[in-house]
Amino acid sequence: MRARFEAAYRDLPPEAARLLRLLGLHPAEEVEPRAAAVLADLPEDEARGLLATLAGRGLLADAGGGRFALPGPPHDHARELAERDEPGPEREAALRRVLDHCLTAGDPAAEGLALLERGRWTEAARALEDALRRAERDGDPRDVLMARLHLGRALAEAGAPERALDLLGPLPDAFAAPPDPDGYHRGLALTGLGQAYLGMRRPVTALNLFGQALEIMRAAEAVERQADLFVHLADASHLRGDTPAEGAALDRAAELYASVPSSRGRAVAGRRAAPAS
Repeated sequence: MRARFEAAYRDLPPEAARLLRLLGLHPAEEVEPRAAAVLADLPEDEARGLLATLAGRGLLADAGGGRFALPGPPHDHARELAERDEPGPEREAALRRVLDHCLTAGDPAAEGLALLERGRWTEAARALEDALRRAERDGDPRDVLMARLHLGRALAEAGAPERALDLLGPLPDAFAAPPDPDGYHRGLALTGLGQAYLGMRRPVTALNLFGQALEIMRAAEAVERQADLFVHLADASHLRGDTPAEGAALDRAAELYASVPSSRGRAVAGRRAAPAS
């Protein structure tokens, strides 16, 4: 999957290739032309045409209603391409533009994801509570699953592990259910559950959940997600007092972040260099 995505990316015209990698910075997997235009700092008609080009090359899916989807692993691959191929100042400017757009668009799901991207967990949880209520009111089962996933992740980060467990607990089985199993989002649900159990100081359970999620992200070739999971494994090992396992997990995370490359590696390098506590 990853090799095919890279090959298709290399064959794109330059402006379409730029939009594809910038779409990886969008916090949501679905995007409409206005958000794409803001992201790439282009006229909306031009952005719409580039989205159509990407869809025609099989790199985006038609999500209906004029929206396009870059789901799961392809979204991660695009973000990695942005880290690798987009100049840092332009990447940061695009990220600020699209996150500001999400915060002012009147869409609580987009707002919550934008806040989640910024690490503003409590604010993200409030917006995503609203998004979940809307999804439950509208009745689309897939939207409800995704809203529960995002809210559960925010709550796990915000220090509300019990509520996160309530939301995330049924999701691994729900995402694995036929006829359309979704391993990638099952992996994200397992990751969120692991973080919730860490918040409850249950590192052994967390280690098991992170291990399951890691196997899924390996199969999806989602390198940055794998690195994130090694950081979580290090957190669980630290809570257990297993310093060698913590160090080994951080070293593996650093290797994976460097291979992408990813700016997240700087935090791991700083943590590895800090005195043991």
